[in-house]
Amino acid sequence: MKKSILALCALTLAAGLSACGAGSSDYTIGGTVVNLQFGPLVLVTNGMEVAIQPQTDANGKIASSTSYSFPNQLKYGETYNITMKPIGTDAGGATIYQQPPHQICGPSTAAGNVTADTAGRLSVINAVFICTLASHTIGGTITGLAADGLTLNNGGSKLPVVKDATTGAYPTSFTFPTAVTYKQTYGVTVLDQPTGQTCRVANGAGEMGDENITSISITCTTNPT
Repeated sequence: MKKSILALCALTLAAGLSACGAGSSDYTIGGTVVNLQFGPLVLVTNGMEVAIQPQTDANGKIASSTSYSFPNQLKYGETYNITMKPIGTDAGGATIYQQPPHQICGPSTAAGNVTADTAGRLSVINAVFICTLASHTIGGTITGLAADGLTLNNGGSKLPVVKDATTGAYPTSFTFPTAVTYKQTYGVTVLDQPTGQTCRVANGAGEMGDENITSISITCTTNPT
């Protein structure tokens, strides 16, 4: 009778541990990617990787969020650390991660988002990553500028072109402070002409791709007297 009671207690204890997530429980490692418009985004953890493509509805419209999960489950107590796929380091030794085409992605900074933990601490693992379209700068060269007053414009973003405070020389290049998002159009114009000069723009319009634009040319000439 005593042995039967002990056996029953052991079974009850084992069942209780199983219900709490201990012991032999397995856990799916996955989550959500927000605003993924181009793929793949490659995530890795525990020797596994998953290549995530944007999800679309029946009409072909890209969903605002895309779910993912790694192929193998983890045992209770195993640690995980979900990151984008590392592809190298920069000059300062920081890790460079593979990004999907035309976008920049990273872990959500919202409170409660967990990308590294121990399997079993949370009942559901939902590591969230957020993607945005990449942006790049537009700029180019300036030739012949010899007077004050030149102001360039791109869609309401104004760029006064002024002398260097140290050398007193007019700049021979320019870059707008406001970047342009992938696939957006840009069009650089002369908003204000410099005193006594006329400046013209070449290669000033286009659609943003995946690199900074440096080919815009501003040529200034002195007006005849």
